[in-house]
Amino acid sequence: MDAAARPKKRLGAVARIFGLRDFGVLVAAVLIAAFFSVITPTFLTSYNLFNILRQTAELGIIAMAMTMLIVAGEFDLSVGGIYAVAGVVTGVLAGRHDVNIWWAALAGMTAALLLGLLNAVLIASTRINSFIATLSTMMVYRGVAMVLSEGQPISFRLDFFMDLFGRAELFGVLPVPVVWFAAWGVLSYVLLHRTTFGVRVFATGDNREAAELAGIKTTRVKATAFLLTALASGLAALISLSFLRTVTPTQGTGLELEAIAAAVIGGTAMSGGVGSILGTFLGTFIMAEVRTGLVLLGTDAYVQDAFVGLVIALAVIVNVRLSTRRR
Repeated sequence: MDAAARPKKRLGAVARIFGLRDFGVLVAAVLIAAFFSVITPTFLTSYNLFNILRQTAELGIIAMAMTMLIVAGEFDLSVGGIYAVAGVVTGVLAGRHDVNIWWAALAGMTAALLLGLLNAVLIASTRINSFIATLSTMMVYRGVAMVLSEGQPISFRLDFFMDLFGRAELFGVLPVPVVWFAAWGVLSYVLLHRTTFGVRVFATGDNREAAELAGIKTTRVKATAFLLTALASGLAALISLSFLRTVTPTQGTGLELEAIAAAVIGGTAMSGGVGSILGTFLGTFIMAEVRTGLVLLGTDAYVQDAFVGLVIALAVIVNVRLSTRRR
C-alpha cells in the first residue's frame, strides 16, 4: 500500500468506528475546537477541557436519555420540570425538614420517576401527541416545584453527599460529575446499541405498525423510554444541587430544548428510528465547547445564544452533507 493511501484508510477506519452520522459530528467538534484554540490558547488546556466536560455532564445525561426517547418516536418537553421537582423535593426534605440526605435524594428520584410514569400513562391512554402532552405537564411540574419551594431557593451544606455527586475531583483533576456522565453514557450505549430493548426502540421509532406485527409491545417500550428520561432528569438534578449546594424552582428552564438540540446535532432523526448515544455525546460537547469558547473570548451573554443557535444549524448541515456523501 502506498503512503498516500494510508491516511485514507485510517480515515475510513475512524468513520466505521464512529458511524457515518457520528463521524460528521466528530468532524464538526474537532473543527470548532481548532477554531477556538487558534483564537485563545487556553481553550485546549486540560483544566478547560475538564471544565467543558463538567458543564456537559447534566445536559449530556438528559440528552442521552432523550435520544432513546426520540429514537422511539416520542418527545419529552417536561424534563426541565422533572429536573426542578426532583431537586426541590430533595432540597425541601433535607434543607427544611432535616430529613437524612440519602432518604431525601431517594424521594427526589422517586418523584422524578412518578412524573415520568405520569407522562407515559397520559400519552398511552389518551393518544395525545407527546410534544403537546409533555408541554402541558412541563407547566404543571413547574407549578409543583414553585408550590413545594414556596418560590424560594433552598440552600444546605452536606459535605459527603455533595462530594460524591458534584464537588469532588478524582485524582485531583477529574470532576465527579464527569464520572457520573461517563457511567450513564456507558449504560445508555449498552441499552440502546447492545440489547434487545435497543432493537425494540429502533423498530418502534422506525415503523410502529411493523414493530407491533413483529410482536413488540411498543407502548411498553415507549413507557420505559419515558421512565429512563425521568430517571436521567432526577440524576442530573442531584448532581446540580450537589455542585451548587442550592436548588431553585426555576432551575432547568430551557433544558428540554437544549437536550433535544444536542440529540439532533448528534444525528438523531426527529422522525424517530435513527440516533446514537455517541453522537449525542458529541452534540452535547459541541454546545459546551461553543459556550466556553465564547466566554473565553469575552463575548456578551446575549450574543452567546445566537452563536450557539448558528453552530447548531451548521453542525446539522455538516452532519447531513457528510452522511449523504458517504452513502
